[in-house]
Amino acid sequence: MAIRRIPVCLNGLEKHLVFDPEKDSLAEVLRRYGLTGTKVGCGTGVCGACSVILNGKVVRSCVKRMKDVEENSEITTIEGIGAPNFLHPLQLAMAAAGAVQCGFCTPGFVVSAKALLDGNPAPSREEVRDWFQRHRNICRCTGYKQIVDAVMLAAEVLRGGKTMEDISFSPASGRILGTRYPRPTAIGKACGLLEYGDDMKYKMPPGTLHLAVVQPKAASHAKILGIDISEAEGMPGVYKVVTAADVKGNNIDQYPYTQGGKKSAHPAPVAVKI
Repeated sequence: MAIRRIPVCLNGLEKHLVFDPEKDSLAEVLRRYGLTGTKVGCGTGVCGACSVILNGKVVRSCVKRMKDVEENSEITTIEGIGAPNFLHPLQLAMAAAGAVQCGFCTPGFVVSAKALLDGNPAPSREEVRDWFQRHRNICRCTGYKQIVDAVMLAAEVLRGGKTMEDISFSPASGRILGTRYPRPTAIGKACGLLEYGDDMKYKMPPGTLHLAVVQPKAASHAKILGIDISEAEGMPGVYKVVTAADVKGNNIDQYPYTQGGKKSAHPAPVAVKI
């Protein structure tokens, strides 16, 4: 394995990236360096969650091979755009406009939108939508309207038409119910600081076991009569195969519910981990 080491300007700081040129993607290297705000969703360059700015252009880092990253490249990730105590207007606007839900795609949208506004400080809503479509930024939660709202709001702040205070939320008399109070986790998500399952492995000690969930290929309404785990147990690296048989108890929800006027206990869904 021929390991390479190249100098880059990463979020404004001179750094050296060490990588395997035949194996590593830019996303993998960034995440190993602790920049887990760069999320990997599809891993095939389709969803845009891994978007970063490389030499002034938005790239999907999960499919950008490190062997194609030039020395002294300038790389900007979500961590280099803003932090909770020093927010970029885009990050605050994403929270203010209700554009953050699960938040997994949010860092990619913020990075992509920053590149848009760097080149076009007064885009139309149609131009914002076209930009996200061309750069393959996908969100499964919001329906995109709130995201476009956020970009338009941030653009107005950057042009001087509004201030950060203008788009910040302050509940009158402490009242929140019935207001546009932002999601409490929105700022953390917009800064790429919220950790998801795949982010946690970088904090785990060497040798930590990882769980791989295998779903049945049968239709969701099928009744599983048995599971053959012999082949899986014999695979290299497999420590244990966990199935419903390892779940203690009778797997029955004992809280009664009414069915046809009668109370009965109904079976709770069982997560089968193979």
